[in-house]
Amino acid sequence: MNETAVIEYIVNWITSYVKSTNGKIKSLVVGVSGGIDSALVSTLCAMTGLKTVVLTIPIRNQI
Repeated sequence: MNETAVIEYIVNWITSYVKSTNGKIKSLVVGVSGGIDSALVSTLCAMTGLKTVVLTIPIRNQI
C-alpha cells in the first residue's frame, strides 16, 4: 500500500466534497477522543487547508 497516495486521495476527497456543497460547508468540525482514529481524521482535515475546528469533550463531563 502506498500510504502517501492514500493520504492524498482522502484529503482530495474531503476538499472535493466541501467544494461540491457550493459554500454550504464553511469549515470542518472534528470531535476528538484522544485516540488514533480521531487524531488521524483531524490531521487529514487540517491537511485540506480548510478551516478545521477540533473539539474535545472528556468522557466523564458534567454537562
